[in-house]
Amino acid sequence: MSVAMTWWPVSPPLAQLVDWIYVFRASGPNNQAIAGALLPQVQWRLAGDYAWRCRDGVDQPIPNVAALGPSAAAISLLTSGETVVVGTGLFPEGWATLLPMAAGDVVEKVFDLAAVWGTSSLDPLECDPASDDRILAAAVEEVLLKVLNRAADPDPRIALIGAWANGEVHDIDALAATLGVSMRQAQRMTTAACGLPPRLLANKHRMLRVAAELAAGIDNRREVWTSGYADQPHFNRDFKRFVGVNPTRFLQEPNLLVRDVMRVRQAIASRHPLGLSPEIEKAQ
Repeated sequence: MSVAMTWWPVSPPLAQLVDWIYVFRASGPNNQAIAGALLPQVQWRLAGDYAWRCRDGVDQPIPNVAALGPSAAAISLLTSGETVVVGTGLFPEGWATLLPMAAGDVVEKVFDLAAVWGTSSLDPLECDPASDDRILAAAVEEVLLKVLNRAADPDPRIALIGAWANGEVHDIDALAATLGVSMRQAQRMTTAACGLPPRLLANKHRMLRVAAELAAGIDNRREVWTSGYADQPHFNRDFKRFVGVNPTRFLQEPNLLVRDVMRVRQAIASRHPLGLSPEIEKAQ
């Protein structure tokens, strides 16, 4: 499988709502690549056949304009032929702002985005897939800005959930106190906003951050598993769940898409707490 990806920053109004826009190009028949546990996505398929495979092993074909709900484990991409996909990941505030549904209701589900955003969301499909990646990314950003212009502001408490998930201590009682709700309400609010309950969200983010640091040449696995896990096998189990491979394979296997994705996500340094930027300080 031959894969090429480019990444493009979004304008300031979108910066705390979505990650950078990417252009994904793949060639070759019947290919599969591990992508890890992604942020929820909005995507435009300009060419090729493309599907999403979750833990249950069921292939979900991707419509021309699609939204993909939050993932509770690593997912795989399946492509056939010359495939071109443009899209971006949504931070919890972005999902709450741009999509009128609870993230927890669509975990690992794919749905037609045009049915939600209307026909204007189809505009990027008019682009020639062979166009410069900058042009393709700009067409997607234009759609995102149109949707944003008619959207309401997200609940400010959603940002507190992201900061908590990026912290060192994942005390759910503390999260509830920060949100000003009961623990049960904090569980429901986190699931609705992020697709996952608090503990699972924190574990997912922790493993993705470890993977991003490993991809950048920073090995802090021992520090993480000794501080947050009963033993190394438990750490390895969570790493494989959210990254898709065990740490050894992640470091050693050539041409691994998830490693490239993690390396780039740290390099582009999205300023959101869930953006995997090395510059974002963790809350104590």
